[in-house]
Amino acid sequence: MKKTAITAAILLASAGAAQAQLSIYGLIDASYGKSLLSDVFLKEKADFHSGGDNGSSEGNSTTRVGIKGAVDVGTGIKANFRFETGGITSDGEVNPDGAFFNRQAWFGFSGGFGEVRLGRQDSVSFQTMIDYDFNGASNGVSALGYTGVGPWLPGRQSRSLQYISPSMGGVTAQLGIVPKGNRGAGAKSVFSGGLKYASGPLSAAVSVQTKDSSTTENFMSVAGSYDFKVAKVMLGYADGGDFKKGGSGGGISAGFVAPIGSVNVGMLVAQNSDDDLKLRGVEFFVNSEIFKNTYAYAEAGNWKTSLAANPYLAGAKRSGSGYAVGVIFAF
Repeated sequence: MKKTAITAAILLASAGAAQAQLSIYGLIDASYGKSLLSDVFLKEKADFHSGGDNGSSEGNSTTRVGIKGAVDVGTGIKANFRFETGGITSDGEVNPDGAFFNRQAWFGFSGGFGEVRLGRQDSVSFQTMIDYDFNGASNGVSALGYTGVGPWLPGRQSRSLQYISPSMGGVTAQLGIVPKGNRGAGAKSVFSGGLKYASGPLSAAVSVQTKDSSTTENFMSVAGSYDFKVAKVMLGYADGGDFKKGGSGGGISAGFVAPIGSVNVGMLVAQNSDDDLKLRGVEFFVNSEIFKNTYAYAEAGNWKTSLAANPYLAGAKRSGSGYAVGVIFAF
């Protein structure tokens, strides 16, 4: 009886495949340079890189492949899913020693009510705030990421249940929960929320996320941007709690991006004011679409702590620089 039911389900799935909106997508980032991670912590020289090298810390974006789909299941409801690999390295490995579908692995439903997703996915804070990083949270030189004050800072989460509202007068809301489950002693259920307003040239957002264990800290961030047409500017603030208590510190970020013909030129700066970190970062970037779905870019960044020693790792450098010149192809 069980085998019969499984066989019937497979046949039904095959019959409905033609009606499903399935697509394979991906991104390839090929560059030359070295990241801040490579310079400060690994002390490596510049080299050719895939966006999946060194734990996806090289170049601008992560080289990956994914599959996504949406199926009309009736009454205006769609069933959606996405599975996306971890970073693909220059050696052809996929997220070495990690999960294959490390970036995305979720399923959910969408309709007039909004969207619900369950599985591994970007945090609510990341989805709400990423647009305020004008260089897309660069793998290699992100001033906001490497200083720990990116408004989008919390990373991906497994077993995350999220709700995304439809836009209501330019306002969208997002909620998320990751249960304590079986993550062990000290684990805590994580609650998160994000609220974003966008209308014309103005955009503003706020996000919050509670601590995931007794040894970490809560996170909150706020950011806004305004498009003056000749340039778009942003200002952000993030507070990830005291570094000594397992947090990421806190501080401000600012930046701009300006179109010059078909070329985008921009800069981002960030300052983490936590007394146990004292980090400063700056990032410059240039990019342009040179062919359909193909982008050329150049970026450079500098990172420094004013402390007498690197707060993250003894023996690592107190300051460093990174850069990349590359091409991104999205399909």
